[in-house]
Amino acid sequence: MNLNKAFAMRLSKILNEKHISKYRLEKESGLTHSALRYIFNEVNENVHFSTIVKVCIALNMSLHDFFNDKIFNLENLDVD
Repeated sequence: MNLNKAFAMRLSKILNEKHISKYRLEKESGLTHSALRYIFNEVNENVHFSTIVKVCIALNMSLHDFFNDKIFNLENLDVD
């Protein structure tokens, strides 16, 4: 799977666990509605690092905690 799909799946899981809506994430991260829509609809193949950082800050998570999931094991990602 590509990085964007893995990111979207991990983000969905965290939002569900923390009971945070996408709207609230928009407001707390400063990301636009369309940016989040592109992520969740897998429009882009890769997510910008700055977007990942903004999401982690909004979720009060470290990058390590965000990426500490089997979905990000290298054998699961297509990086071509």
